Amino acid sequence: MLESIRPATAADAGAIAALIGSLTHYFVADGSAPAAQPFLATFSPAAIAGLLADGDYLCLCAEEQGQKGGQLLGVLTLHRPAHLHHLFVAPAAHRRGIARQLWQALEPHLDPAMPVTVNSSEYAVPVYQRLGFAATAEVQQRNGVRYVPMQRPPFLNPAATPK
Repeated sequence: MLESIRPATAADAGAIAALIGSLTHYFVADGSAPAAQPFLATFSPAAIAGLLADGDYLCLCAEEQGQKGGQLLGVLTLHRPAHLHHLFVAPAAHRRGIARQLWQALEPHLDPAMPVTVNSSEYAVPVYQRLGFAATAEVQQRNGVRYVPMQRPPFLNPAATPK
Protein backbone atom coordinates (compact mmCIF):
# COMPACT_ATOMS: atom_id res chain seq x y z
CA MET A 1 0.00 0.00 0.00
CA LEU A 2 1.21 3.49 -0.84
CA GLU A 3 2.18 5.20 2.36
CA SER A 4 3.39 8.59 1.25
CA ILE A 5 4.27 11.10 -1.38
CA ARG A 6 7.02 13.35 -0.13
CA PRO A 7 9.70 15.73 -1.38
CA ALA A 8 12.79 13.88 -2.56
CA THR A 9 16.03 14.36 -0.65
CA ALA A 10 19.68 13.88 -1.58
CA ALA A 11 19.48 10.45 0.07
CA ASP A 12 17.00 9.41 -2.64
CA ALA A 13 19.36 10.10 -5.57
CA GLY A 14 20.60 6.51 -5.91
CA ALA A 15 17.11 4.98 -5.79
CA ILE A 16 15.74 7.54 -8.25
CA ALA A 17 18.65 6.92 -10.63
CA ALA A 18 18.10 3.15 -10.38
CA LEU A 19 14.36 3.50 -11.03
CA ILE A 20 14.84 5.71 -14.09
CA GLY A 21 17.72 3.58 -15.35
CA SER A 22 15.52 0.48 -15.22
CA LEU A 23 13.00 2.18 -17.54
CA THR A 24 15.24 3.65 -20.25
CA HIS A 25 14.18 0.94 -22.72
CA TYR A 26 10.78 2.69 -22.85
CA PHE A 27 12.19 5.94 -24.24
CA VAL A 28 15.71 5.44 -25.60
CA ALA A 29 15.77 4.15 -29.17
CA ASP A 30 19.33 2.78 -28.87
CA GLY A 31 21.03 3.06 -25.48
CA SER A 32 24.35 1.98 -26.94
CA ALA A 33 24.37 4.80 -29.50
CA PRO A 34 27.04 7.42 -28.73
CA ALA A 35 24.44 10.19 -29.20
CA ALA A 36 22.37 8.79 -26.30
CA GLN A 37 25.22 8.69 -23.79
CA PRO A 38 25.10 12.36 -22.66
CA PHE A 39 21.35 12.04 -22.13
CA LEU A 40 21.69 8.77 -20.20
CA ALA A 41 24.37 10.37 -18.02
CA THR A 42 21.69 12.74 -16.69
CA PHE A 43 20.23 9.73 -14.85
CA SER A 44 23.36 8.91 -12.85
CA PRO A 45 23.13 9.20 -9.05
CA ALA A 46 25.45 12.23 -9.14
CA ALA A 47 23.35 13.96 -11.81
CA ILE A 48 20.13 13.24 -9.91
CA ALA A 49 21.71 14.57 -6.70
CA GLY A 50 22.63 17.77 -8.56
CA LEU A 51 19.09 18.13 -9.84
CA LEU A 52 17.70 17.63 -6.31
CA ALA A 53 19.99 20.40 -5.04
CA ASP A 54 18.90 22.80 -7.80
CA GLY A 55 16.13 25.14 -6.67
CA ASP A 56 14.71 25.23 -10.22
CA TYR A 57 13.39 21.68 -9.71
CA LEU A 58 10.74 20.22 -7.44
CA CYS A 59 10.97 16.46 -7.03
CA LEU A 60 8.40 14.23 -5.34
CA CYS A 61 8.72 10.55 -4.44
CA ALA A 62 5.97 7.99 -3.99
CA GLU A 63 6.94 5.20 -1.67
CA GLU A 64 5.45 2.14 -0.12
CA GLN A 65 6.33 1.02 3.37
CA GLY A 66 7.13 -2.62 3.99
CA GLN A 67 9.20 -4.92 6.14
CA LYS A 68 12.38 -3.68 4.46
CA GLY A 69 11.51 0.01 4.88
CA GLY A 70 10.36 2.45 2.23
CA GLN A 71 10.41 1.26 -1.37
CA LEU A 72 10.45 3.87 -4.14
CA LEU A 73 7.43 3.33 -6.40
CA GLY A 74 7.60 6.48 -8.47
CA VAL A 75 9.16 9.88 -8.96
CA LEU A 76 7.96 13.15 -10.45
CA THR A 77 10.19 16.15 -11.14
CA LEU A 78 8.97 19.56 -12.22
CA HIS A 79 11.40 21.96 -13.89
CA ARG A 80 9.93 25.20 -12.66
CA PRO A 81 7.80 26.88 -13.60
CA ALA A 82 5.90 24.36 -15.73
CA HIS A 83 7.82 21.58 -17.50
CA LEU A 84 7.36 18.03 -16.24
CA HIS A 85 10.93 16.76 -16.34
CA HIS A 86 10.40 13.23 -14.91
CA LEU A 87 7.40 11.05 -14.21
CA PHE A 88 8.44 7.45 -13.73
CA VAL A 89 6.67 4.59 -11.96
CA ALA A 90 8.23 1.20 -11.23
CA PRO A 91 6.75 -1.47 -13.55
CA ALA A 92 5.52 -3.54 -10.58
CA ALA A 93 3.47 -0.50 -9.50
CA HIS A 94 1.92 0.30 -12.89
CA ARG A 95 -1.88 0.63 -13.02
CA ARG A 96 -2.11 1.43 -9.29
CA GLY A 97 -2.70 5.16 -9.71
CA ILE A 98 0.81 6.18 -8.61
CA ALA A 99 1.32 8.61 -11.53
CA ARG A 100 -2.04 10.25 -10.80
CA GLN A 101 -1.24 10.54 -7.09
CA LEU A 102 2.12 12.15 -7.88
CA TRP A 103 0.42 14.54 -10.32
CA GLN A 104 -2.22 15.46 -7.74
CA ALA A 105 0.50 16.14 -5.16
CA LEU A 106 2.20 18.44 -7.68
CA GLU A 107 -0.91 20.44 -8.62
CA PRO A 108 -0.77 22.85 -5.62
CA HIS A 109 2.76 23.83 -6.72
CA LEU A 110 1.64 24.82 -10.24
CA ASP A 111 0.50 28.21 -11.49
CA PRO A 112 -3.12 27.43 -12.46
CA ALA A 113 -2.96 29.94 -15.33
CA MET A 114 0.14 28.36 -16.93
CA PRO A 115 0.14 25.32 -19.26
CA VAL A 116 2.38 22.40 -18.28
CA THR A 117 4.61 20.74 -20.89
CA VAL A 118 6.24 17.31 -21.06
CA ASN A 119 8.23 15.27 -23.57
CA SER A 120 6.54 11.90 -23.18
CA SER A 121 7.81 8.51 -24.21
CA GLU A 122 5.49 6.89 -26.72
CA TYR A 123 4.71 4.29 -24.06
CA ALA A 124 3.53 6.93 -21.56
CA VAL A 125 1.31 8.98 -23.90
CA PRO A 126 -1.93 7.30 -22.64
CA VAL A 127 -0.94 8.09 -19.03
CA TYR A 128 -0.42 11.75 -19.84
CA GLN A 129 -3.66 11.86 -21.82
CA ARG A 130 -5.52 10.63 -18.73
CA LEU A 131 -3.88 13.50 -16.81
CA GLY A 132 -5.24 16.02 -19.33
CA PHE A 133 -2.24 16.39 -21.66
CA ALA A 134 -2.51 16.44 -25.46
CA ALA A 135 0.20 15.97 -28.09
CA THR A 136 1.45 19.21 -29.63
CA ALA A 137 3.55 17.54 -32.35
CA GLU A 138 4.32 14.15 -33.87
CA VAL A 139 6.95 11.78 -32.43
CA GLN A 140 10.37 13.42 -32.27
CA GLN A 141 13.81 11.86 -31.97
CA ARG A 142 16.88 13.61 -30.62
CA ASN A 143 20.09 12.16 -29.20
CA GLY A 144 18.72 8.63 -29.48
CA VAL A 145 15.58 9.47 -27.53
CA ARG A 146 12.07 9.17 -28.98
CA TYR A 147 9.38 11.37 -27.44
CA VAL A 148 6.06 13.07 -28.04
CA PRO A 149 5.84 16.77 -27.06
CA MET A 150 2.68 17.27 -25.00
CA GLN A 151 0.98 20.06 -23.12
CA ARG A 152 -1.69 20.29 -20.46
CA PRO A 153 -3.81 23.42 -20.66
CA PRO A 154 -3.96 25.80 -17.70
CA PHE A 155 -6.33 24.86 -14.89
CA LEU A 156 -7.78 28.35 -15.17
CA ASN A 157 -8.48 30.21 -18.36
CA PRO A 158 -6.90 33.67 -17.73
CA ALA A 159 -9.18 35.22 -20.40
CA ALA A 160 -12.24 34.05 -18.41
CA THR A 161 -10.96 35.40 -15.08
CA PRO A 162 -12.97 38.44 -13.89
CA LYS A 163 -10.97 41.66 -13.69
